[in-house]
Amino acid sequence: MACQFKETTRTPERFFSLLPADWREAIAPHWPGYADTARIFTLEKDGELLGGGILFSTPAPDLVAYGEEARRWFDAGYLYIGFLWIAEAHRGRQLGSLWLQKLRERFPGQQFWLSVDDFSLRAFYERNGFRLIKKVELSSGPEWVLADGPG
Repeated sequence: MACQFKETTRTPERFFSLLPADWREAIAPHWPGYADTARIFTLEKDGELLGGGILFSTPAPDLVAYGEEARRWFDAGYLYIGFLWIAEAHRGRQLGSLWLQKLRERFPGQQFWLSVDDFSLRAFYERNGFRLIKKVELSSGPEWVLADGPG
């Protein structure tokens, strides 16, 4: 599948409309505060939005509870991958892996970290070069931190 990897930071609404409602509510109202320090990258084919994600250089809205943990990663030069989402109609086509590959091509040598609240996603990220760093207990439940560098 020949897809285009595009930066769409200046038109965030299109990507936000693809997200599930709870994710959209977690980022859209806060976007004005992140627009200068985060970048949205999408995968498209023939003008159709297939998926995308946000690359943060400062703590994302979903990282507020992480405090020192987030600061440690950013201070070490890592960028945070958040809100990675592939439209349900396009799942099972390795598009999440393609998005990560294209991101690494765009930022060669850059290290990334992320967190997941669904432990089953760990296997996907491990197949894509990430490793489990730690489990974090939050008031909302456990989350797992993964990174693609030495951490």
